[in-house]
Amino acid sequence: MMNNYKISILFLLNKVKINKKGLCSIRCRITYQKKIKIFSTGLFINPEHWNNKQQVAKPPSAENKIINIQLSLISQKINEAFLMIQVLPNEFDVDDIYKKFMGEDTKDEITILGAYDLHNEKMKKLIGVDFNKLSWSRYVESRRKVAEFIKSKSDVKLKQLDLKFIKDLEYYWKTEKKLK
Repeated sequence: MMNNYKISILFLLNKVKINKKGLCSIRCRITYQKKIKIFSTGLFINPEHWNNKQQVAKPPSAENKIINIQLSLISQKINEAFLMIQVLPNEFDVDDIYKKFMGEDTKDEITILGAYDLHNEKMKKLIGVDFNKLSWSRYVESRRKVAEFIKSKSDVKLKQLDLKFIKDLEYYWKTEKKLK
């Protein structure tokens, strides 16, 4: 389900902690559904060079240009993470957006059996439209067989699906289930 909420990305200076060079860290604040996540960008700036209203380092200089480019990339990656997480089937929060931005799994990463369930629910509604009940029952049976195989492991996230898993599944079906 697509979510119509927007995120807000704001860069803030941590003026409380100014280092020996007179620089302070730039932090990022993501706001989504009135919940906030603040984290350090790893960037430092002279507080006098920060234009808070425009969210950029000024005046134009080599250092400030690099800072502005890095902040732009951070903002771009957060927006990309937000777009990617919206296509997942479950609800999410600002922490999930941050985790996705950081390259970590969100709690809603879809598994193989989850993908089967989503697929089979959609196909069930197409019985009599695109195909018959027998075809749908084959999808259900396929899911059951994969679930039996996964019992010996744990459900695998779709992005972790690899050739080894497929070969192991094929071997299991041929040896344990005597399928051809």
